[in-house]
Amino acid sequence: MSRFSKARRDARRKAEPARPIRRLGDPLRLQARLAEPGGETIAAAALRDGEWLLLLDGRTAARTDSAAMVLAMLRHIARRHPAGEAGLQLRCSPQLRAAAADEAAAHARTLTEHLDALEAERQTRHVTVS
Repeated sequence: MSRFSKARRDARRKAEPARPIRRLGDPLRLQARLAEPGGETIAAAALRDGEWLLLLDGRTAARTDSAAMVLAMLRHIARRHPAGEAGLQLRCSPQLRAAAADEAAAHARTLTEHLDALEAERQTRHVTVS
């Protein structure tokens, strides 16, 4: 081994372009966005490989198979936000709304009734921290 091999190897590694992180599965498809009036995103919902993801601060906070559940989580975040529910804007894709409405119909409820039922269920399962 030459006494310059480490220097050459380090120079070669430095000259090579960085390899991007390759994610497995489909790319994220953003389906909903909860934003402040100024446009800053508070939370989002995305679909990847048939699974709904709740995104907070650019990271996956929760995963679910239920479109209605991800909408219920976004509504809960809006209620807990200091700006209040009225100060935030929730935009959903037609695909998310349709999937959530189908789930609600399977339970013989409207979408609003189903989301309220999911929130009531959450309240009975978890103690609210103030």
